[in-house]
Amino acid sequence: MSALPQRKKSAEEIAKLREEMGLPSAATNAPAEAPKEDVSEPEPPRPKPAAKAVRSLRRSERQPAPEVSPASAPAGSSAIPARRHSERELDRMRRQEAMTALSAEVPPAVAHLKKSLAHPALIALGYALAFGGGVGAFPVALYIALKKPYSRHHAGLMVMIAVLVVAFGALYLFPNLNPVHAS
Repeated sequence: MSALPQRKKSAEEIAKLREEMGLPSAATNAPAEAPKEDVSEPEPPRPKPAAKAVRSLRRSERQPAPEVSPASAPAGSSAIPARRHSERELDRMRRQEAMTALSAEVPPAVAHLKKSLAHPALIALGYALAFGGGVGAFPVALYIALKKPYSRHHAGLMVMIAVLVVAFGALYLFPNLNPVHAS
């Protein structure tokens, strides 16, 4: 059977349950004597507070956002534009930011990453040597593996390609190494 009651209890039933459980009833919690009010001067009726403007998500009830001046924005925060910019304005702002970023000095963290990457010409040379003959790729791969930590995956691929090229080249050039043709 469910522990939830089947119907709402009346005030008398609630008072009876409170007495059975030993809880103070609501009547004993009320103050014994209500404070006397001064009847000499009646208070004027209070005006109703003005309804707050609620921003609705419904398109028909939307109101334009209040204009915020840049002086009232907190310091250090980006200002939210009061109106939507056109595509032409957005493109102009993006170009301006890109030009500012290009003219700015390279941060030390980025400079360190650039030094840790192998130059694309060095990587291309290593792959060409790996596919071309195999053995010439080993010194290039060794240099990349030791000096350029963010390009080590290229060094590993160069070594794997070079090993396969050398192995298949040896089987092609020396048929007596192949047990199928050795007779």
